[in-house]
Amino acid sequence: MEMTTTSTRASIIRVKIEEGRAGLFYATSPDLAGLLVAEPDIDALDLAIPLAITDLFAARDIEVVVTKAKNDDPVFYPWVAIPADIARSFAA
Repeated sequence: MEMTTTSTRASIIRVKIEEGRAGLFYATSPDLAGLLVAEPDIDALDLAIPLAITDLFAARDIEVVVTKAKNDDPVFYPWVAIPADIARSFAA
């Protein structure tokens, strides 16, 4: 996924969740390089995923608001990273 410092479009990040042998749950994504989240349960993972996505975009100087999208895919869970400027315009 190519990102620029002036993003004006939302990005869909597909996240794959797997249970590891050590009892941890892992989240990775083919759409966002560097995304690797590990937590002891699904609820904690669900809270950590948007924070990790936000941090990875911030490392590229892009401020985003992250939310879960409707899930129709049995393998990947979609999340949406919306540029903060656009998200704020909807809230106004």
